[in-house]
Amino acid sequence: MRNLIVRLSKQQDYSKIFDLEFDLVQSDFLPKWVDRFLHTQQRQDVVSEPWAMYNLNEWTNEYTLDFLNKNILQCNKISAGMFNRTITDINDQDTLNYLHSVFELHHGQLDAWLKNPVFSQANGNVLRQCLSHINQTIHRCEGQNKNPKIRVVYFDIPKTETFTKADYEFFTDSIDFGGVYTLYADVGKNLESLAVDNDVHHHDFVPNLHYSIDFSIRFHDDDGKSKKSIYKNYFDNHIQYFSDKGYTENDPRLTTGAIKLAQLRYENKQEVLDEVSKYNNIQSVFVY
Repeated sequence: MRNLIVRLSKQQDYSKIFDLEFDLVQSDFLPKWVDRFLHTQQRQDVVSEPWAMYNLNEWTNEYTLDFLNKNILQCNKISAGMFNRTITDINDQDTLNYLHSVFELHHGQLDAWLKNPVFSQANGNVLRQCLSHINQTIHRCEGQNKNPKIRVVYFDIPKTETFTKADYEFFTDSIDFGGVYTLYADVGKNLESLAVDNDVHHHDFVPNLHYSIDFSIRFHDDDGKSKKSIYKNYFDNHIQYFSDKGYTENDPRLTTGAIKLAQLRYENKQEVLDEVSKYNNIQSVFVY
């Protein structure tokens, strides 16, 4: 398999489509990701949040905050007192961290939510969906007015596959315009998030351990040097914390970044952005 297509459409008109066409980046890790894709196809799962397009269309600050607060209120309606605050400023990182900690608490590690009785009550499926919306909208807030990207996620796929030591060799902190990259598949905060969020609410540090089909399409360039420096400084300043968690400086599990999976075929960056901004729905994904 050498090709990837992500098909975009309009929510109100599924016949209006635009295909982003990619060349898969061959590596020893790629067959593992393709296996997750085929597994997802076999299960007939669909994209969990087809609206997850960031800084590309109608998701203004006001719209984003309203969407987040509506989901918070819906959670409290189903499970009273789950959240004790809403949010009024998209740059209120402390509240974003608090909201994410509530998601972590109830979702638990990976597939632990399956055994949580809170999701077995009436409207438990709606509650889980709202919590997922909250989690993803928090990340949207943290990236609002920054670099555009598309996230393609399948939340119901069991997170069973872990990176090997060899897989970490393919991680990179750099980003290429039109690149497709693996996404963080664990629940918690990895080194990258802790380094930039100043999060005192999180329940646990969880590095990049598991992988799934989930991926992001990035629409900017970054050599990664500044980010890598930030991550290293954070580790050096909190080395005892990581040591207490059982991680040493050279532990491959502390590798930051993501694995590049594919590269967009394009001629003009602005033309790509202009075209993508006309759509607001991730309709389907093809690998062949």
